[in-house]
Amino acid sequence: MAAAPAAFNAALIRIGFSQEAVASINQNQVTVSENLIGMTKDNVVQLMKIVRGGHGVPVINVPFMAQKRFATLCYWVNRSSCLGEDISSGLFTPQAIIIYGRLMAQEDKDDEAEGVKAPTEYKTGSKGKPFKEGCIAFFNTTLGMDRVPFSYLIRPDAAPGDPLAAYATEHARLIAIMPHAGLEYETNNGRVFDYLKSWTLNGPAWTWIRSFSAHRDGRAALLALLEHYEGDAQRDRVKDAAYLAISQARYHGDRKRFSFETYVTIHQDAYEDLEQYGQVISPDKRVCDLLQGIKDLKANAAKETILANQHLRNDFSAAVTHLATSLQLQGIISEDSTRNVSGTQSGRANQGQGKGRGGRGGGRGRGRRRGRNIYLGSYSPEKWAALSNKDKQRVRDEEQPPQRPPITNRSPPVRNPRGT
Repeated sequence: MAAAPAAFNAALIRIGFSQEAVASINQNQVTVSENLIGMTKDNVVQLMKIVRGGHGVPVINVPFMAQKRFATLCYWVNRSSCLGEDISSGLFTPQAIIIYGRLMAQEDKDDEAEGVKAPTEYKTGSKGKPFKEGCIAFFNTTLGMDRVPFSYLIRPDAAPGDPLAAYATEHARLIAIMPHAGLEYETNNGRVFDYLKSWTLNGPAWTWIRSFSAHRDGRAALLALLEHYEGDAQRDRVKDAAYLAISQARYHGDRKRFSFETYVTIHQDAYEDLEQYGQVISPDKRVCDLLQGIKDLKANAAKETILANQHLRNDFSAAVTHLATSLQLQGIISEDSTRNVSGTQSGRANQGQGKGRGGRGGGRGRGRRRGRNIYLGSYSPEKWAALSNKDKQRVRDEEQPPQRPPITNRSPPVRNPRGT
């Protein structure tokens, strides 16, 4: 037992405290690592004020870095204790100071950052897969009272993993080795249940977890939901729905609420559902299904290119990119053609309007005669040459003033009333 205080004091000396400071810390009943369990940052600040002294008590120098490393030591002790790991002071090496100092700083940044939003409330008509993925994302980024992500509560195996085993990330290690026991587990498990209850209370999923309400057993509640919505019967329903979605998907060109991207998303979601339940679809089959549902004639050339190219024929993403690019170019060409035709028709309409206006206003487009209307004003040599002989004659006739009968002073003949 005497070795523990000696090792603890040696650790204090190692992180930068003087002998006087160590003695003062011991006088405040902090003599072994276990005394640091539950010590917060505010507790550390208060303890260092006492150690420094003053106000009639001899002043003891406490370097800034020594206080910072002591806060890291408290963090290491509390974290390791929750994980069921050894908290012997001799394990708090310079390397541990660096690693856990970085972890503590990162947690401070995470507290300031905006976390992942909670999943959408599960109501009638909601899908189980998006809700499940939303729960996992939320629990992966939300920390419990032990500063460990809530997702450790819903891992498949309740027994903790080996702390000395190799893990891909520190996040994965924490989730694997955190024990399902103790005050921290009970508190976190209850909070998980409260989250689930708030997300499912107004929908059909509440029926499957309400029996866990008395003990606020979040782990059991979520596993019950997964068993119901991902059991054998549900898996068969999901797979059947995925195959049906692929077979019925059709693309006839972009519509108001259905684009090529929408069509591709139907295929991608269906393949993800199938893979989730062990149904792996080969790349060439995916491309074949994709092409089979495309009925837009503008995509025929791109479809033939894909079928003739082995790389595109065996790469779903590459085939989608090729089709999307081709359809986009076809759309641009179509818009340009429509714009040109519209401009031509508008020009002709404006020319016709000019002809009509010339009638009464300027006198050059006078009168309408039988047959086709033509402009009766002046023409350039090119336009004049394009007129038919009949139209040219009509223009000449209009340019000549009408012949009026001569005015005379003779009175009109008077008819004999007697007929003589």
